[in-house]
Amino acid sequence: MSSPLTSLEIRRLSEHEIKIVRGTYAAMARTGTQQLSLRGIAKQLGVSPALLVYHFGSKDNLLIETMHWALAGTVGRIQRRIAGIEDPLQALGELMDAVFVGARANRDFHLIYMDLVQYALRRESFAPLTALLHQHINDTYAVVIRQGVEAGAFTATDVELAARQVRAIVEGGFLQWLQEEDWEQTHAALQRDCHAAVLRLLAPAGTA
Repeated sequence: MSSPLTSLEIRRLSEHEIKIVRGTYAAMARTGTQQLSLRGIAKQLGVSPALLVYHFGSKDNLLIETMHWALAGTVGRIQRRIAGIEDPLQALGELMDAVFVGARANRDFHLIYMDLVQYALRRESFAPLTALLHQHINDTYAVVIRQGVEAGAFTATDVELAARQVRAIVEGGFLQWLQEEDWEQTHAALQRDCHAAVLRLLAPAGTA
């Protein structure tokens, strides 16, 4: 790649804290962010609320740390998939494979993501997390788009704008897909449709 993704830095978690964060992530997917209390999270994890307070201080801090952890995992997975790939179309394909990691994983992530967006709009303490999500999701797309533009494969004149448009395609696709009853069966078709739409945006017919 012509320019590597910036690593997402998060607080170093202990092995025990990672177990708590993983359990919290699962609880958020099952129950919904706004419906969860610190006591409810502790009950689902089989630990005391005092233990969560000791490690994370508050529910908001625990949710923020959990989303940091999930986002860092996503960014790291994408970095590994596109590392060393010079062909921009292949890099885009690897990026899409890394984003569309699986029906259940994508469903859990986007249910939590939509919950947190709504939650963050009402809580000032979540503003840095919202900015971090925007930065790293957009930057992820921008790295591959910029490579394609430099290689003459993509026609975008504004990489940052193109990254926002790609994100809109992908997140809009996920939003519609979440509402489908047969979401497990339609996941592969969603990926194909989003990939095709992104290609039409970045490399209109006859330009690639």
